[in-house]
Amino acid sequence: MTANSCLTGRDVLIARGFTIGSFSLAPVRGWFSCLRCIKSLAFIDQGGADMSDLSEDQRMDLIETLHEGDMLSNPFLSQYVKLAFETGNFEPLHDYLNAYPQILAIARRNINLARYQNLENPYPYPHQADVREFLSGPFNLGYVNLFDDMFGIYPDIFCMLTMIPGRPGSGKSQFLKYLLIQLLRKKRDFNVLIPDLKGNEYRDLTLFSKNLSVITEKKMALNPLQVPNDMDPRDFLQLFSQVFVGENWLGATSLSIIIKTIDQLYRDRGIFDGSSNYPTMRDLYHVISNLLQGNTSFKYRDILLLVQNRLIPYVADPTFNCQRGIPYEFWWKKNLVLEVAHFSDNVYSFVVSLINGYLYEYYRRRGLTGSKLRTLSIVDEARVLFRIRDAMTFGESFISQLVTRCREVGIAFIISSQETNSFNQTVKSASFTKICFPLTDGTDRDFVKESFGLTEDQAGYVFKLPKHGVAIARYGGYPEPFLLGVPYFKIKKELPTDILKQRMADFYAELDALIKRPAPPAVLKTMETVPPAASALLFFLGKMPFTKKSEMKNAPGFNSAREINKALDWLTNNGFVATEKYRTSKTRKSSYAVIKDKGFKYLGIDGPPGKGSFEHSLYQYLIQQKLLSQGMTVRIEGQIKGSRKAIDVLAHSKETGRMAYEVTLNFHNLLSNIHQDLNAGADKIVVVIRDKTDLDKALAIVASDSTLNMHLERIDFVIIDDFFD
Repeated sequence: MTANSCLTGRDVLIARGFTIGSFSLAPVRGWFSCLRCIKSLAFIDQGGADMSDLSEDQRMDLIETLHEGDMLSNPFLSQYVKLAFETGNFEPLHDYLNAYPQILAIARRNINLARYQNLENPYPYPHQADVREFLSGPFNLGYVNLFDDMFGIYPDIFCMLTMIPGRPGSGKSQFLKYLLIQLLRKKRDFNVLIPDLKGNEYRDLTLFSKNLSVITEKKMALNPLQVPNDMDPRDFLQLFSQVFVGENWLGATSLSIIIKTIDQLYRDRGIFDGSSNYPTMRDLYHVISNLLQGNTSFKYRDILLLVQNRLIPYVADPTFNCQRGIPYEFWWKKNLVLEVAHFSDNVYSFVVSLINGYLYEYYRRRGLTGSKLRTLSIVDEARVLFRIRDAMTFGESFISQLVTRCREVGIAFIISSQETNSFNQTVKSASFTKICFPLTDGTDRDFVKESFGLTEDQAGYVFKLPKHGVAIARYGGYPEPFLLGVPYFKIKKELPTDILKQRMADFYAELDALIKRPAPPAVLKTMETVPPAASALLFFLGKMPFTKKSEMKNAPGFNSAREINKALDWLTNNGFVATEKYRTSKTRKSSYAVIKDKGFKYLGIDGPPGKGSFEHSLYQYLIQQKLLSQGMTVRIEGQIKGSRKAIDVLAHSKETGRMAYEVTLNFHNLLSNIHQDLNAGADKIVVVIRDKTDLDKALAIVASDSTLNMHLERIDFVIIDDFFD
């Protein structure tokens, strides 16, 4: 072999003691192959390696070279080295190395390659011996060094969560498909669930596996109130209620209402006695609506309105218009793709959480514990499932609590997202395997550095990765982060819906026989036209009507101002709200989204607290907030005991006594209000007007009524500016 020649695959195989038939000669794929053709890394004298005259130190250097170059995995060479140390006889080792001089060349090449790798990037490639010891398993995730070594993993490892961040087009979906094809083709004792929020991303995998079924949007039929055959209705009632509250951003106060309402529905239909006459989400909606109509408590109505609002997307979606839907046993028996692009964020989170919550209870009640994989869920949109939320207001989501316990029953999640802030602390802490594809935002670097435990150089390398197919991996079973090259493959065929129907014909016939749908009801036509995001914003405005448009970013359930503006535009264009401007500071007017009659009818309420126009109610609200900040007891439309007169804002404190604030935007009832407040026993009456012009009018009107002369010390006049912050 000359100094400039490349080592052949046959040389490598002989040096390792393998026959040609027992080892793959395929070249390293993708990005790693660019380093394969460096020809000047390994040198050896053409005449062989004569070591009969080597000193003891030189012999030790030789053995260290063989060890560092990963040659002692050769069983023959390892035996000769062991013999040399035990007997002091190095002749057999000398003879073997002289017979196969390429062994030393390969060892030196391996050492030089490792050094070269460190010059190119801050991630030393895993040593071949380390790959065999720490990174081997039946399911391959990708290449890890220049020697075709693959990072393999055992399926039970997935029970400890896998986290995959990466920008669009970086290779996340290709990586997942590469893994899924292996999982679906090999014999296994677990099933795979793929809730596909993109709609048709994973149906093509059926071309590679007959064991995978696809439930399209039109075939999707779910009744979340249907009790699983293997679960007590009382236990399922608790599970449903916890998931619905947790994933629909409801407070803890809603939980007892939902439990009580469903309990009564189940009793009315005999569910606790074994009946299968299950109520639907529409039935639940109607009961909540009836409770609203018969209740006058503002606080209780507020909670009921919130629950009613969250039910609207389920009522409007045909998916949930069934009495018997997809059987729960499908979730642990079958490999399924659920095409759910039509789901809103809350609905998607609820369905995924309810399925996995049921699976957790199913496995736990049967004593199927231990970290043995039983169900693997692919979450390709962590942004939705693990959204950032105000835990003080809404509590922790059900799914975030579940992922901390799922390992004990063998439920696994592979969680992928384009946005690093989609991964909450629970996911980051619980993930045993983390694979980061290329990212572009500056904050992503800090996320990867902290979560993956990287050095400064390693964290900066996230922006130097190739555009597609190479990732940074951090695996709990290996001490260092490393680069992962995903093998390139392409699914040549796209699977149109008509072909999918043909392939799924038997499965769809099975589904149709199990699903029971009621006749479509002729109700809720208006609600079915309102997008979920617009409905959520309208409810927020119903609860917080005096929120400035510039402050709507605090509306719950929205991730950006763009989402809020889109929902607001829809409400405006369809007559539910109108933009109006009012002066709420001394210098300029503020814009408000004012709910119109159509919006109030949709919400099932008469209007905002107070009376009169929106401006009148807005000023009542501003006065109330100012007085509350001063420690006073305040009620809008309050009444003094013994009087039926409703005062715009009634305030009380020990120092001031009972104060009646009357918002006066027109003057036809000014005198009447003052006389009634005096007769009711108000200690002080404060007339609140818009501006100085109106102040002069109010003073003149009061002065014209001589009967008020004896009460003038109890009547004050202020401009609304006094109540601005």
